[in-house]
Amino acid sequence: MKIEHYLKKLEKAEDFKKFKKEDSKSYLCSVFFVRDFKDKHNETHIDFYSPKTKKIVSFKADGKIERIPIDKKAETIAHKKFIPPTLTKEIILEIEKIRPIVLDEMHNRGLTDDIQKILVILQNLDDRDVWNCTCFLNGMGLLQTHVEDKSESVLFMEKRSLFDMIKFLGNSGQDNNASGKDEAVGKK
Repeated sequence: MKIEHYLKKLEKAEDFKKFKKEDSKSYLCSVFFVRDFKDKHNETHIDFYSPKTKKIVSFKADGKIERIPIDKKAETIAHKKFIPPTLTKEIILEIEKIRPIVLDEMHNRGLTDDIQKILVILQNLDDRDVWNCTCFLNGMGLLQTHVEDKSESVLFMEKRSLFDMIKFLGNSGQDNNASGKDEAVGKK
């Protein structure tokens, strides 16, 4: 489904009309998707940046349009404030085309896993609209991928194990036992 479909639906909703009346300078900054191919649980959120409040306001766009009650600070992972760029409304790709594009690139790279679930953030990065995807693969694998909207090409792809993301707490690398095993793993 094209982004335009969600935006037209959003523009008709009373919650959104009220928001735009209160904050007319707000603008589209991102769209967030969850597509679960195993359990068939899908979500779509449309995000607007408010220069007035310096926060991101999100609307759930599946079924009835609802404003998400918690506005998010516009900041990076390192908690640095930023102003998100405007996402163009002329998005070429549909969310349903992302999985086949990623699967095709995976097969070109010799990866045979299947995508069970995909989290996607459509945003403007370096003056181009990019689908930033995190794919959950069978076998506890993760795949990070960036797909450029205009060219429909994969800009970046990296496969990881879910275990790469888990940090085990230990005794700061000190080995206190003769067997060479760290007994503190998993302990705080």
